[in-house]
Amino acid sequence: MINIKEFTPKKILLLRMDRIGDMFCTTPALRAFRQAYPDARIDLMASPGNRAVVEDNPHIDTLMTFPLKSYWLWPYHFLRLKLRRYDLVVALNAASTTTSRLARFLGAPLVAGTWARKTEDYYDLTVRQQPGDHTIDLQLRLAAALGAPSTDRSMDFPLSPEVLARAGERYPRREDRKRVAVFIGNAKKVDTRWPEERFAELARRLVSRGDTEVYIVAGPGDEGLLGGFTWSGDCLLYPGGSLAELGAFLTTCDLFVTSSSGPMLLAAAVDAPMVAILADYTYECWRPLDAMHRIVQSGQEGVQVGNVTVDAVADAVEEMLGKRSG
Repeated sequence: MINIKEFTPKKILLLRMDRIGDMFCTTPALRAFRQAYPDARIDLMASPGNRAVVEDNPHIDTLMTFPLKSYWLWPYHFLRLKLRRYDLVVALNAASTTTSRLARFLGAPLVAGTWARKTEDYYDLTVRQQPGDHTIDLQLRLAAALGAPSTDRSMDFPLSPEVLARAGERYPRREDRKRVAVFIGNAKKVDTRWPEERFAELARRLVSRGDTEVYIVAGPGDEGLLGGFTWSGDCLLYPGGSLAELGAFLTTCDLFVTSSSGPMLLAAAVDAPMVAILADYTYECWRPLDAMHRIVQSGQEGVQVGNVTVDAVADAVEEMLGKRSG
């Protein structure tokens, strides 16, 4: 086993081949590795679905994409990476068997990852999730175990002045209106998603204030969730765009309302105030960390939020809008 205190890797490969929210929670660890090893080459292997989070990340040298659904291309990518001869390979989600097999195959002097029982034999060093750990905390403890300690839990998602300016031009603010964005997806995640009919009722209440416009944000495949909304000049459908464009749009809003989702972590990364509707597990592991946000919890142990009432969310929204007015 390598002595970490005497180990100074020159070529590091980080593996995070899963979802958008996971990658957002990994950005503090990316920053920690860069700060600890400023002269090292730090490459990141992402998935097609989460690479947009780190396309402009300043802490990595090369961003690569692993073709998760194109199995016939896997041998090429395994061999190509092996030829790079990394000193350190870090699986930031070692529960993935594919990620773990790739990490071990590369033959680096040190292979490390988050602990999972089914994959622990692939690794020289693992770090276990502790009770109360936020996902960011787990990533930072893994980085610290590899000589890259940091207490900075803030997420990185830089937005260019050009993207911010385009958002301001495309979505100009109305002087007599507050702006609330509402994310209603993901349609496939029934348990973690607040029911669409309650989002629709919340939107109606906000519009009825007479001083608030509501933008409904939906992801690909969420079209079936849109039927209950009453569209008007004050209840509009966000037309879609890139992840950066959505992040820039959220900075134009007074408030963002969502249940557990990738856009929740995007909003946290760009410091957009929000009301997040979460169950106990998602609160513990995925909640936005800044005190500027308001959490409405379901009180259920897992991920389900179906018992949260419209009144509870509406009260939280009113409280947050009142703070913004003040």
